[in-house]
Amino acid sequence: MRRASSGLSYDECYQAAGNVLDALADIGEDWTCLVGGMAAKLHGVERRVKDLDIAVLHPYKSEEDIQDDLADHYSGRFYLVPSQDPEQTFLKPMYRVPGTTHNIKVDLLLGSNPAVEIPSTFHRNHFVKIDGLPVAPLYYILYHKLLGWDIRSSDPDRYWKRKQAREKDYPDIIALCKLLYNNGIRPLSKGHMGRPYLCNYQARAEILADYYADQGQARTHLRRIGIYV
Repeated sequence: MRRASSGLSYDECYQAAGNVLDALADIGEDWTCLVGGMAAKLHGVERRVKDLDIAVLHPYKSEEDIQDDLADHYSGRFYLVPSQDPEQTFLKPMYRVPGTTHNIKVDLLLGSNPAVEIPSTFHRNHFVKIDGLPVAPLYYILYHKLLGWDIRSSDPDRYWKRKQAREKDYPDIIALCKLLYNNGIRPLSKGHMGRPYLCNYQARAEILADYYADQGQARTHLRRIGIYV
């Protein structure tokens, strides 16, 4: 079974992102935006993109049903493979990038899944359009990265997850903090996202700062955007 290609160019990732978002809208899931690495890239973070993380704010179906619909309606573009995470019991979608031999993994983050921690008050009016694509705002992308880092860095059984937290998530977090600072954005000022979200934001930032306390870089950058850790 073919896995994601590491040779994707930015233009191919951009094309794939637009096509996947369009396909989701075609099957009725139109409250969607990019989060994760592609969203960070569109905002200006220098990084490679190997997959597409897409938030589905108010899904009409389960994650498994959405993925099955994509594979059924667009069988020439989407196909399903086993997840790398053995705790996942159903297949995950891959997308074939048109005109290339490349494939890209698609991760759907459903607002109906409590583990994803998408606030119910997060609305598509909060999306940012960048080059025509709906993208999560910087402050939510940082929260999503802090959540991912927290989950992966604390996994005692999977070294590859802890390595990803150290080598990918942490540099992204620092770069996002710099972008937020340069744009004058303070994440904890976004009261419309709700008190639980803001409390979790503060708590995860504190965990990160304590984890890298000997380096000091994380604490400095978080404080510059109003997160006092």
